Amino acid sequence: MLRSEGAQDPGLAARILFFFAKRALGRVPLGMRIRAFDPKYLRHATRLDLYSAAKGTVPMHLKELAQLKTAVMGGCPF
Repeated sequence: MLRSEGAQDPGLAARILFFFAKRALGRVPLGMRIRAFDPKYLRHATRLDLYSAAKGTVPMHLKELAQLKTAVMGGCPF
């Protein structure tokens, strides 16, 4: 099965987001590199990630419970 390597020549906005992701996480996640194929989708998905991870929006235990429920509903083997 072939795996995508993500966008090979990302635009300026994607490179800026990659820089901040690499600084925060130590690497650029594959999902972010795949989203870079469509710059508008990358921008909106990144904003959604930031809003959902923001402190004070929802208690952390509820976020973790929602992630677990989503994984079970999606059939995630992990």
